[in-house]
Amino acid sequence: MRTCLGCRGRSAQSELLRLVRVGDDVIDGTAPRLPGRGGYLHRDPACWKVAEQRRAVQRFFGPGALWTAQPPSDWDETAATR
Repeated sequence: MRTCLGCRGRSAQSELLRLVRVGDDVIDGTAPRLPGRGGYLHRDPACWKVAEQRRAVQRFFGPGALWTAQPPSDWDETAATR
């Protein structure tokens, strides 16, 4: 079980997107699984937006972490995988 950085809900690791900091960039480290400290986020645009509003990714990965990515275009706006 892992905790979503956005909604703070707990889900199985396989249901979440893994984020990893590489240098100053925070990227998708799900496949292939990248080494390092990983933060998790539901594959739901609502969780992505909440994480942005709370600045949760920057707090988790520390100052200087740049999270400029957008949700993948294949995410369904109505997805509810939790």
